[in-house]
Amino acid sequence: MKRALYAILLSVVILSAAFKTPEGGNDSKADKIIATFIVQSFRISKDGMVSWTATNEHGSLPYIVEQFIFDKWVKVGEVNGIGSPTPNSYSVPVILSSGENKFRVRQKGYDKISKFSDAVSYYSKKEPVSYAVVDHNQTISFTADTYFIIYNPYGAITKQGYGNSVDISNYAKGYYCLIYDNKLGGFDKKKVLFGNSICPIVVDPPDWMKRKN
Repeated sequence: MKRALYAILLSVVILSAAFKTPEGGNDSKADKIIATFIVQSFRISKDGMVSWTATNEHGSLPYIVEQFIFDKWVKVGEVNGIGSPTPNSYSVPVILSSGENKFRVRQKGYDKISKFSDAVSYYSKKEPVSYAVVDHNQTISFTADTYFIIYNPYGAITKQGYGNSVDISNYAKGYYCLIYDNKLGGFDKKKVLFGNSICPIVVDPPDWMKRKN
């Protein structure tokens, strides 16, 4: 009798576990969203606003705005998709480089597959950005806000972002490549003594010592 009762209770537990929905589970088809959008229009304004209208969305996914900077696509903005199949309009502010600019948007679904829009170009007539190493070899100063990427002497990215200046006081001595305003440049970081004082000293050996080394 007891064995029969235990068997009935065990069956009830197994059936309950089989029909119970796991907490936080994302196994329903409604949660398995893939990127299906179709861009109807794509515009870039002279003030730096990327705008597009998309249809055929079957769930809310983030749109990633990418800009082609020098030799690679870089994320420069993001906005959540509405997720309905009817036309939806979006706008994201960006910082334009002087000359040609190329932008696109992409989405990635649960299947990890990215869907891209076509790239759209815009030619900006803004003044080209220039830069200089100032503050006793401790700061890079740009003439305007720009997207920048700094590579160390070994080819690894040291810093990237937007702005009109970069603190390089803690950088090791050596030559660094600099991408800015969609152009390639570089700077030689010299050794600085007493960098945090009001009287930093830049150590720049004479040419005859450099040739010796």
